[in-house]
Amino acid sequence: MRYYDRMKERPEIPIYAFIKRELKNQIESGDLAEGARVPSEFELARQYGVSRNPTRQALRDLEIEGYLVRTPGRGSFVAPKAQRQKLFNVNGWQAVAIACPELEFHYTRTVIQGFIQRAAEESYLAMVYFIRFSGESEFQFLADMRNSGIQGMAFWLQHSSGRVLDLLRKFQRAGFPFVLLDRYVRDLESDFVVTDNEEAAYRLTCALLERGHRDIGLATSALDNTSAEDRLAGHKRALAEAGIRFTKELMGIFDTDDEPNSAVVHRIMAHRRHPTAFLCNNDGIAATLLDELNTLGFAVPGDVEVATVDDNELAAALDIPLITASQQAYEMGRTSANILIQRIADATAPPQQRFLKAVLNPVDFARTIS
Repeated sequence: MRYYDRMKERPEIPIYAFIKRELKNQIESGDLAEGARVPSEFELARQYGVSRNPTRQALRDLEIEGYLVRTPGRGSFVAPKAQRQKLFNVNGWQAVAIACPELEFHYTRTVIQGFIQRAAEESYLAMVYFIRFSGESEFQFLADMRNSGIQGMAFWLQHSSGRVLDLLRKFQRAGFPFVLLDRYVRDLESDFVVTDNEEAAYRLTCALLERGHRDIGLATSALDNTSAEDRLAGHKRALAEAGIRFTKELMGIFDTDDEPNSAVVHRIMAHRRHPTAFLCNNDGIAATLLDELNTLGFAVPGDVEVATVDDNELAAALDIPLITASQQAYEMGRTSANILIQRIADATAPPQQRFLKAVLNPVDFARTIS
């Protein structure tokens, strides 16, 4: 009852912000000492009588700001005081923003950390927004941010609809600085920082080819953004150079409403020349693929080898040799902040468009193809 009464009396702020403020006050007052365990998402949800979504976001925000250290399987703990992000509420400080669709991924958090630290070096306050948009809500969010008083922003563009692109072109004409992160728009001459996804997929496919594979499947997300499109292009380029025809029947699009992931993998592995290897668009898809292959009785890497863009350290968590490439997340964050600050200083400068090389990781090649 005590928590319910406090919730009723809270100011008109989002629930997650209220819970975040309560936890931060406990940390800063010493009620939660350094190293102390913080209640879990479930425990906080029960205490405050809410769902787990706001408690999850409150804990993620505190982790980004350096108040918490979160360890999978163990929980959240109060970080050392020196690690905490310094938040400023002083007139005269200029603010920039970064917006992303999710914070649960190591990759996204690392991009944000790089952005925050580079912005702080230039005396900019960085505001972080965690929002997954519909097309209309993204348009409204961007329009609101334009009038919020921030100097500029970096963001993942989630819906490149005509209306949103028209808004971004208006930003450019008005001199409002923005930088696209992780993906870009082909017909929009804007600042962006992305991974060289075509090159990453090309190198991963080449690594599989060097292992002797000729029937290589592709497990991808929906081909509705430049990240997925460029990785498909890199895969096709490597196959073409090896004199191998790209077989559409060996490509599966995961996480769609049209076909369950299990059916996608079953269909591909039922092909008369089923893959002996797969290139995966990302490690989330790779994890799903591994589960489905195991269900169908295929051993990895004995029957099928897997290559993937791995930003959440899937390979390190599994006792399975995977060929992996990691994006330069921290550098992406720093570079985007740097470009944004330069754009704030000179709105008329030519666009800066950066393709960062993914890092191909060492792998134990001792196991041979069956």
